[in-house]
Amino acid sequence: MASNSWTISDSNGMSHTIRCKTKAFGGPEISVDTNTYRVKSSNWFINLVDYSVDFPGANCHVVMIGNKSRLAVNGTYQDDGSQYEPMTSIPAWVWVLVAISVIGGWFFGGLLCLVIGAALSTVYISASLQKNNTKVIIAFVGFLVIAAVFFVLNMLLVGATSMM
Repeated sequence: MASNSWTISDSNGMSHTIRCKTKAFGGPEISVDTNTYRVKSSNWFINLVDYSVDFPGANCHVVMIGNKSRLAVNGTYQDDGSQYEPMTSIPAWVWVLVAISVIGGWFFGGLLCLVIGAALSTVYISASLQKNNTKVIIAFVGFLVIAAVFFVLNMLLVGATSMM
């Protein structure tokens, strides 16, 4: 269970505490001062939340991708100073790569390769949301190499057992 906490001051000088908790079951929770809100992910495969909190003089966005949570105040992320951009939907070509990785993993490498394909699919989605298409392509090429190795090993094992 991941948890982050931030303290924000509004234009009136009042301090507000924002807490973000990622739970294994029950979904993520965001607490603003003493109020707790259970939020719903906008994606069924990976945890995606963009929750807006408005204070006088401070527009805050709690952004959660997977187990990582970040806070943007007035358009700037607090952890690295980068510019806040609203989350967009995941492109269709990334979903095609996810399907190829999971289904192709099963057909070419069995259960273990399917699990590897599913794990790498979370990398595709996360990198896509961060607009890092290079990372998506590199991860997919890595999956193709892993699937090819599993396929060759399976063929060698099948060939060795059929000769007996």
